[in-house]
Amino acid sequence: MEIQDIDLKELIERETGEHFNRQGYVRCPFHNEKTPSLSVKFFPDANKEKFKCFGCDEVGDAIDFIMKLRNLNYVEAREYLGLTVEKSIYEIQTEKVKSYIEWQIEKCDFRKGQKLLGLFEFVNEKNEVVYYKAKLLKPDEKKDLSYYHVEDDKVINKRGTDELIYNYHSVLEGIEDKKIVIICEGEKDANKLSSVLKKDKYVATSIKGCKDLSILEGAKIYVCSDTGEAGEKYKWHIYNELFACAKAFKFINLPGIKNLGDNKDVTDWLDAGHDKFDLLKAFGRSLDLKSEYELQQNKDGIYKTAYKGKGEEAEKYKKYIANFRLLEATRINFVDDNKEGIKLVFKSSTGETITREGPSTVFDDLRSFKNFLGTIDLNFKGKVEELGDFKEWVNNYFALEVEEIHEGAGFIQKDEKLIFITNDGTIDNGNVLKNIKADAKDNIDVIGIAPIEKEELKEIRKHIFKFATPEKTISIIGTVINNLAVYQNQKMKEKLHHLLIVGESGSGKSTITENVIIPILNYPRKAKEAIGSGKPFSIIKGLSTGNYTKIYEEFKPSKMDRYTISKISDILRNLYDRDTISRGNKSLRVDYYQLIRPVIIVGEESYPNQEKALIERSCIVYLGKREREEKHTEAMKWITENEEILSKFGRSLIDIVLSLSLDQYREMRNAAESNIKGLKDRPLCTAVNICCGIEIFNILLKQNNIAPINNYYNHIITNIKSEILQGGEEAHSVVEGMLTLYNDLIEDGRAYEYEKVVRCRGDGVFIKTTEMLNQINEYINRVGNNDITSLGVRDFRKQAAKSGYLEGTSNKVIKIDNKPVKFDTYSKELLKKLNVNSIVPPDYIDVTSMDDNVIPFK
Repeated sequence: MEIQDIDLKELIERETGEHFNRQGYVRCPFHNEKTPSLSVKFFPDANKEKFKCFGCDEVGDAIDFIMKLRNLNYVEAREYLGLTVEKSIYEIQTEKVKSYIEWQIEKCDFRKGQKLLGLFEFVNEKNEVVYYKAKLLKPDEKKDLSYYHVEDDKVINKRGTDELIYNYHSVLEGIEDKKIVIICEGEKDANKLSSVLKKDKYVATSIKGCKDLSILEGAKIYVCSDTGEAGEKYKWHIYNELFACAKAFKFINLPGIKNLGDNKDVTDWLDAGHDKFDLLKAFGRSLDLKSEYELQQNKDGIYKTAYKGKGEEAEKYKKYIANFRLLEATRINFVDDNKEGIKLVFKSSTGETITREGPSTVFDDLRSFKNFLGTIDLNFKGKVEELGDFKEWVNNYFALEVEEIHEGAGFIQKDEKLIFITNDGTIDNGNVLKNIKADAKDNIDVIGIAPIEKEELKEIRKHIFKFATPEKTISIIGTVINNLAVYQNQKMKEKLHHLLIVGESGSGKSTITENVIIPILNYPRKAKEAIGSGKPFSIIKGLSTGNYTKIYEEFKPSKMDRYTISKISDILRNLYDRDTISRGNKSLRVDYYQLIRPVIIVGEESYPNQEKALIERSCIVYLGKREREEKHTEAMKWITENEEILSKFGRSLIDIVLSLSLDQYREMRNAAESNIKGLKDRPLCTAVNICCGIEIFNILLKQNNIAPINNYYNHIITNIKSEILQGGEEAHSVVEGMLTLYNDLIEDGRAYEYEKVVRCRGDGVFIKTTEMLNQINEYINRVGNNDITSLGVRDFRKQAAKSGYLEGTSNKVIKIDNKPVKFDTYSKELLKKLNVNSIVPPDYIDVTSMDDNVIPFK
């Protein structure tokens, strides 16, 4: 018995009386522990199992385990395990080769810095070692191969013979025992499969470089090739060499291996979480290309084996049911619609590669399937029952991969992990999964973007906040970054504000959008949409598809009709609260759309009607041409010239957000809130959001040992107080807006006989509300003013009373032109705070005592 024949898990359980749990761990016998921390793993490069304890770091093979557990020496441990007491000739020879390689690494320049990864024995039909293949790792991380053999007790750095089939003796015995021969690309893969499938009807080998393959004639062959172009060449080389003489021949399809990337093998696939059951299932779902009971295909198309005549005189022939070949098939799961689809890739008789995608029901009848093919290049000749056979054939042997399609790009949780989905694939903990995709109109081109490097990040930090004044740049960048944490924000039931960038033509708003925001989000430039050009439902659909930031431009309410303005306003209010909107469809059913995407709006005008509900739900950044300084222009020039670095920046931020836990985000928000003074309610939430965006940026900076961004709170507060609160404690309500507008009409001389409408006296402030509203409505209708929404008398009085402005309705009678007129009583204190100085004149300061300080005019 060899050490490779010992089941190390069984040995450990037998010797300790403990049992491995479902996770593959057992309590370590070498130190006291309550939680199991010892596991066993097969090392294909060494071709044996080893144990490792993650609690006390003990590691080794079966001999090492017994030596440690039983306090035995090497010879005693071998004897205890039933191994030959003395080392075999092969073991001594192997140690000699290893020692020689170690000497080369230490003494020879051509081996300097290399590391031995594995040493593989190649034996002949008598199970005698003929030569060794060494796999080494160079200092540049590239791999190197070298051959050795022992001649007259001397190690020679050459093969000394032609290439042999790996595991030659085992393969020879296996074929005699009618075992299936699995051909892999490398020796470690053969070792791995031999370990997984030991005691089963399989034997694994590698035939790279071998010229004499005669022992494989008449064998059942399974081919497990690597992914990528090199793997394809290898498997077709085996096909050309062995298909004709093989009894059975399969290319093994390992579901999910392509997602691991190029140059991945069966060992990588098994290490990714698959087991023996998955492997055997893959064997069963791989087509035997020699079987006459299954559909087959060649350059002329898909056929089945049929017979003409009866009995011994029956003549076998190929009955073609299609003039095309099937290259690939993928089952599609449309997650949001809960529907199944199919994607087929054909090779036509004219040599064209044609892809077709549709619902799985295309196989239901011939007409549906022929419509699905949709071209004269592809012709299905079979009958209904043969279409059924074709469907089963596709399902059993080709449609092994399942592709998930999600409606919209963004962040979702899957298998207790946060992942980021795009049209091109999914980012999962730094890996790219090609079988999970989005069907998004505005796709994010981020899959092929590399993470940002430290020096590039330093340059980003240097320039990214200088393209405008700090209160504007920090508000924009903080919002854009925090919007990436939309999943965490939603899970915590927080709100994401809208970013509204407003500025005159030439103020730089489009430049900021195209050269700063879009590159960070890795959007194509065409991702922007004109908000007023489509129907309101298109906005609802767009804001409910995925959860990645949506960008709208050309926001100009003065060019929109009142219906459109009203609908956009409703949509934006509902978006802030993540409400669900229902809509009937043609099939008389109701579709539901939850508004969840963060939004950035760019335009020349702010919200119409000075709507408080929208203003408080937003961060508004006003831009002006005259504000732009030379340093802003220089920063924007660098940003424009380094779009690739901004894309890397955005890509790296996604990685940060994917690893950002809810607890981390909660702590981030709590810390931000404690540092923000003078804000409350929605404006406070907006400020916290922006701060979290900057702190997410800081996480990336700290990971690269770059100083974080500090002292930014006041800039955020300044912008919110200036643009949202208009210098007050909260945004103006509609009532306040109407009072302010009437005050402006008085100041501009546009109010008609305002002395008969407003009376400010020692005993209070009295306003004839109906007449004031009449004059406001007349002004709005005359000039088409969209800056304010006018309320009716009843609504105005109710809202004014609830907000404290109206203290009594029609409770004061004042003579106007000797006629008694009823006035409403208003709060002088609140009107003073509103600064409507033409309605309530400010209190004058007595400066008599200051006359001595006045400098006389000369």
